[in-house]
Amino acid sequence: MAEERFTALALAGGFLEDDFRAAGYVAANKAYLPVGGVPMLTRVLQALRASDSIARIRCVTPMEAFRQLGSGSDLCDDVVEPSGDLVGSLLAGMAGLPSAQRVIIVATDMPLLSAQAVDSFAGLARATPCDIGYGFVERRAHERAYPQVRHTWVRLREGTYCGAGVSVMRAGAAPQVQDVLRRFTAARKSPLKLASLFSYGLLLKALSGTLRISEVERRASEVSGLVCRGLLCDQPELAVNIDQIEDLRTIEQIIGRR
Repeated sequence: MAEERFTALALAGGFLEDDFRAAGYVAANKAYLPVGGVPMLTRVLQALRASDSIARIRCVTPMEAFRQLGSGSDLCDDVVEPSGDLVGSLLAGMAGLPSAQRVIIVATDMPLLSAQAVDSFAGLARATPCDIGYGFVERRAHERAYPQVRHTWVRLREGTYCGAGVSVMRAGAAPQVQDVLRRFTAARKSPLKLASLFSYGLLLKALSGTLRISEVERRASEVSGLVCRGLLCDQPELAVNIDQIEDLRTIEQIIGRR
């Protein structure tokens, strides 16, 4: 039987953050920043196109900015205009896809992304039946490869991790994700509201580093009404992203040494 091949959804909407503007960068948004002379979006689309696991690439990004990308513009099959916030853009990108189809969602601020890393994550997705699969990377593996790249780490019972810039989602699950994500956004500054989503017990375990991955999966599934799983990735490039101008400079140094 042939292996499942995925549609990839590359999210490249939003606006360029102030620290990049203050440094003199001019771009539609962060995805269009040059890293080592090549726009990040081009680097991400090249990795997706070279992956044996990706059959089709959709990019959610301003059409006018994408037209100016030049040689990278032939690396995408469909371009979809962003719609409002991140959740709206996700829904726009999923529109028209069969409900049962699972889609690999990719951030476009990962300039070190490779076809090998994409294939590795796709293998995890194939092996893990779920509506939503969230990629994450273990700290020791990441720091062995990229000790100079900063992250926000979360300590769980099994180890210390950070989120990756890839996930997998069943297209029909997207409307439910919209509701859940907006509930989290509304609750983020209220401990009482957060407790109603997570429970105080889980919050205390998270603070003490005793929370298990399986408990996070179970609670996410309960809150969303979907089957949610964590996908532990062994490719640290999946978590190397650019949030701030310091990250851009660090990663340009990494690329310059290759």
